[in-house]
Amino acid sequence: MRYVFALPILSVCLLSATAFADDDPAALLKTIQSTETPDVDRANAFEKIGDVAGDDAVKTLAGFLGDKTWSHYARYALQKMEGEEVTKALLASLDTLEGDLELGVITTIGRRCDPTAIAPLAKLLGDADAEVAGSAAVALGWIATPDAATALTEAFGAAKDPKRKESLASAMLLVGQRLARTGNTQAAVDVLDLLRGAEVSKACRIGATQNAMLARGAQGVDLMVEQLKSPDPDYFQTGLAVCRVLPGEPATKGLIDSLAAESSPDRQALLILAMKDRGDKRAFPSVLAKLESDSPAVQLAAVEATGALGDGSSVPVLLSVANEATAETVLNSLVALQGPGVDAALMKAAQSPDASVVAVQALGKRRAKEAVDLLFRLSKADSPAISQEAIVALGMTVPQDRFLDLFALLKTAKSDARKAAVQNAIHGAVFRSTDPDACAEALGAMIPTSSGADREFLFEQIRTAGGAKAVALMRRFATGSDESLQDAATKTLGVWLSADAAPVLLEVAQGDGKFAVRALGGYIRIFRQFEVPEAERVAMAAKAFQVITRPNERNAAIEAITRFPCVGTFELALDQLDAPGSEETAAQAVLTIARTVLDLDPEKGKAGLKKLIDANVSASVTASAKALLQ
Repeated sequence: MRYVFALPILSVCLLSATAFADDDPAALLKTIQSTETPDVDRANAFEKIGDVAGDDAVKTLAGFLGDKTWSHYARYALQKMEGEEVTKALLASLDTLEGDLELGVITTIGRRCDPTAIAPLAKLLGDADAEVAGSAAVALGWIATPDAATALTEAFGAAKDPKRKESLASAMLLVGQRLARTGNTQAAVDVLDLLRGAEVSKACRIGATQNAMLARGAQGVDLMVEQLKSPDPDYFQTGLAVCRVLPGEPATKGLIDSLAAESSPDRQALLILAMKDRGDKRAFPSVLAKLESDSPAVQLAAVEATGALGDGSSVPVLLSVANEATAETVLNSLVALQGPGVDAALMKAAQSPDASVVAVQALGKRRAKEAVDLLFRLSKADSPAISQEAIVALGMTVPQDRFLDLFALLKTAKSDARKAAVQNAIHGAVFRSTDPDACAEALGAMIPTSSGADREFLFEQIRTAGGAKAVALMRRFATGSDESLQDAATKTLGVWLSADAAPVLLEVAQGDGKFAVRALGGYIRIFRQFEVPEAERVAMAAKAFQVITRPNERNAAIEAITRFPCVGTFELALDQLDAPGSEETAAQAVLTIARTVLDLDPEKGKAGLKKLIDANVSASVTASAKALLQ
């Protein structure tokens, strides 16, 4: 069956060029009625008039209901207007309309939810045109009063055609849902119960069953339990869906009783997960009883539910069922546990003689700061698994003032795996830090006693931390007397993650040190890649050209300024036309940037191209410049 709904005004209806006041119905009507008005303005007027017009506009708007071009717009306006006059006009138009226009008006009548339309719509339920009858049924479903429900149920009882019966059933499902939402509980239940036992599609009966449970609220428990006992998997799933949201202790008890009576492991697992989602701790004893189940599915469901329903006292029992098959689910549940005593119970388990790897992992994932001292002790445990997981957990818990302790672990790491774990822990701690300056300071304190790969790693972490302190550290190292620190600092600055490294790089580039060329490359990278204000980028590029002495660096800088074409970079490129070894690169940059400058400042663009022609870099460049000038 085809339904035609009131369409919203086209999104392309932008600001009207015709001047009319938004709150002047007369002006809006005049615009609507004028055939000389542009369509976009008429559409805008239709959109606005429904909010401001009164009964005196109804007749005019109703006159467009038979117009294939403007019917949708007229219905949109009328649908927003209040009063019986609108309903009367819409109903009256049905005598003269047919096809999609008639179906659209019926839909609009329904969306207005005016009870005075019930009787006329009820008459259409027996219309010879099945689409008209179906649209009328849906309209009554939207109106959703007890009288509308009565009209639908009477028509449903009298219908013989299976297709019409199914159409009416869909409308009855809608009316039942809407009656329940408006507090007409008994009327909703009556309609939905009728559908549950009717000869209609299974989907409709299941929908009616679900909504009948929800409409009853706390009184829907018996019906819910009935579905949970049903051998039909579809009805069982319907009961599962409802038991998660049905309010009250009786619903929880019904779920508990259903679990106790259920013999299928698969269904038991689903019922336990429903208890978890329901979140009622009164179901927790039933969940605990299933933790030792022989069924892997039931046990995993119970473990998962314990994370949602348990507390600190649940830690030992969860750890007791941890094995290769359940470890991940146990860990997730330990992390999810709420309430006091959880971290304390995990710390107790982590330092017991038979310490659990899962307990250590959970402390890390829970960000248990009070466990930091314990985790440092466990990082030196005899058990490689415990030691490794303790280091991982430190990466999620350690504060900045303990970075030196982490670095001590790095220096004493004897295996690649342990070294990688400590590095990951340090990186994780830096990454989650909310105080980059403190982070950089702590990392900087480790630099003097570091060397080789460890030092390189620390510089990378300072770069990750970023901020003013990190840049200041880089400046100290890059301009200091220690060549190895100069090397590491300039390498790091060359891949810095923000533009605030530029001043330090320029300072190093302006000197005559061993790493000046490297610093210049890093400086060029910053104004090439980072989005900084245009004037600032131009100024940075100008400073670079003042420092550059070699064609390679100059060409790199020229290429970089083509990334942000403007008058400033145009002038910089022109200045490089006579630089030895950079003539062709500069000429191509002028041509590239000129395309933008000719729009921004035509006079400067033309003058620059004439200068390029006079430079006579090559025949092809001259030809391209002349083409741009034409």
